[in-house]
Amino acid sequence: MEIDPAHRKRFLICTGTAVAAVGVYFALPASMDELARRTVTIFLVAAIFWATEVLPLYATSLCIIGFEILFLADQGGLARAIDGRSEIPDTQSLNYTVFLSSFSSGIIILFMGGFLLSAAVTKHGLDRAIAARVLRPFTSHPILLVYGVMLITAFFSMWMSNTATTVMMLAIISPLVRALPTEDKYHRAVILAVPFGANIGGIGTPIGTPPNAVAMAALRQAGFDIGFVDWMMMAVPLAGLLLAVAGILLYKFFPPQKGLVLPALEKPGEKISLKGRLTLLVLTLAIVLWMTGKWHGLASPAVALLAAAALTALGVLRKHDVDSIDWNVLILMWGGLSLGKAMQETHLLDYIVQMPIADIQGPALAVTLVILSVIMSTFMSNTATAIVLIPMVLAMSTGQPVELVILTALACSFAMAMPVSTPPNAIAFATGKIPVSALIRSGTLVSFICIVVLLLGYQFIIPLFLDLSPAAP
Repeated sequence: MEIDPAHRKRFLICTGTAVAAVGVYFALPASMDELARRTVTIFLVAAIFWATEVLPLYATSLCIIGFEILFLADQGGLARAIDGRSEIPDTQSLNYTVFLSSFSSGIIILFMGGFLLSAAVTKHGLDRAIAARVLRPFTSHPILLVYGVMLITAFFSMWMSNTATTVMMLAIISPLVRALPTEDKYHRAVILAVPFGANIGGIGTPIGTPPNAVAMAALRQAGFDIGFVDWMMMAVPLAGLLLAVAGILLYKFFPPQKGLVLPALEKPGEKISLKGRLTLLVLTLAIVLWMTGKWHGLASPAVALLAAAALTALGVLRKHDVDSIDWNVLILMWGGLSLGKAMQETHLLDYIVQMPIADIQGPALAVTLVILSVIMSTFMSNTATAIVLIPMVLAMSTGQPVELVILTALACSFAMAMPVSTPPNAIAFATGKIPVSALIRSGTLVSFICIVVLLLGYQFIIPLFLDLSPAAP
């Protein structure tokens, strides 16, 4: 019987990973604590599995949490029963709940509330109604249309899933794209404005994209408390600048034919229902509360939780709506936060600080981290990249931990060169109207400019808007 090539590839990756993990475990110095050595092994398995997607990303997260409980926890786990009872000091006694508690992290609750708000907005047509109405004024000139598509997509990506936003916007602009001359490459600019707008706009809020949340969670664990509006004050102007540059580049890459007349966008006929208006009310109140957190003192996750409670209690969302949100993303984030907790509890981060790369500081370290983040995010999930890199960045950053962690998280969102780099890229490429060469050419240049802007401004912009001192205990 012939073996399926996909199964063979999975078997080879899993076998190779197991061999590499065992080899690394025994190759680590004997002076390293036993639990730290085990954590390195678990980290290696997670990194390879997330990079190759040999298992679904969320499945890898569940496996990692299981491994942590089995090999690192002696209370509720098997840490001392697995070959090394005398090598684990009592001071490193860990309870299995340490690894489970990450699922109740405020960042995960914040994202869950954001997902439920997004589900309600999509279910009741608010996204389509608002986007179509707002986009109509931009159809008077080709460059205005590119900017209109980018800006509207970016705005929705700040509050909704980038994937859902891309699907929605491509559906809205599809009549316009179909009406454009097929030989005119300008339609590529209109289509690519959607994924580029989604990728860049997602950096604007803590719930815009998972790497933002991973960075905030890591910084909070390290004692740095960054609020919802603080992040927006830092990231929204950056997103605006990058959108302005990206719009010009798209228009120059794919200019319209001379004398092109854009077709009119049909006026949306559907009216917003009662539950749609309730959704709009809850969303508006949530945004206002997020923006005024320093005045009333209500934490951002609490606001998200109250918004989710209102949507479900008012019947705006039903059971199947709650079931349909991206729980897999929350599980993926859970695995990443739990892995970071393991690195902290087993003192692995102390060893990372002593590594040679930790001697690199200042601009050289920033350049290294940004390039590494973009390269990794080009070929694997940007969430997984942030989960892998940010705990190490936090450990290595002796002088600028907040700046470098945020820099890494933002860089993870700027891998836009390949169809596989982000879901918005893949969805736009799936339209069949964007050649790979066109995406690589434009996406690489946009990514490069984003990197340059980050590296030139991070030392000035981030401290300007964020309090970089540790929060009081």
